[in-house]
Amino acid sequence: MRHLLGLLLLPLLAVPAAGRERPAMLVRLPEPAGLGRLLLPPEGRTGPLAVLLPDALGDDGRAEPYAEALSARGIASLTLGLAGDADGPGVAGMDPAAAPAAVPVALAWAEAAGFDPGRIALVGFGAGGRAVLAAAAGRPGVALYPGCRGLPRPAAPAWLLVGEDAPDAAACAGFDAPPGVALRLLPGLGHGWDVPAAGEVLLLPDPAGDTRLRAQVDLPGAIAVADLVAATIEGAFGARQAVAR
Repeated sequence: MRHLLGLLLLPLLAVPAAGRERPAMLVRLPEPAGLGRLLLPPEGRTGPLAVLLPDALGDDGRAEPYAEALSARGIASLTLGLAGDADGPGVAGMDPAAAPAAVPVALAWAEAAGFDPGRIALVGFGAGGRAVLAAAAGRPGVALYPGCRGLPRPAAPAWLLVGEDAPDAAACAGFDAPPGVALRLLPGLGHGWDVPAAGEVLLLPDPAGDTRLRAQVDLPGAIAVADLVAATIEGAFGARQAVAR
């Protein structure tokens, strides 16, 4: 019988658009991945899985609309960084779950938990987006506002989603994306559009440097981008299945 690497039976509630409560689970992964939240669609573990890496300070709730959008398309999600341990082991001031080293740990956990290792995608916010691009190793990877200054050329397939009004948008517009890597500038959005902090002024760590960037919150935009990300991942696996036939 497979051991689920420290599965904690601590139920949460995730409420889909239809209003039905769907259980989520807190799961304890080995470090540096740490505490995560697993949300399963009605199909359970038979479909794809998306691993969501947080921004530098850990999960702050911005992953939730993405997890719901993924679930609506039959894709499970594993959100990392729930401990919010920016003072933990690793790079100072960064949650360990936002680092590339968290990716292989999460992948090993997912395979042991019964997910198909060939149907796992990665999604990252800010610093977590840079980690996704560094560690995806050929898996579908989506990086949300990863900061394009000094960004190494990622391996395909990968998608970079950046707000057209973000401070680093010009650097991203000049990014030389290799084949199979798509850069999309999103009109009307800035940096950190999905931070759940309406009415507050928040300064987020710059994924590409030591400065801070103001979050330009746009929750309707966040919902739209979440659906775009879910559709992108669904399409990536659909294309793979078509080739496999």
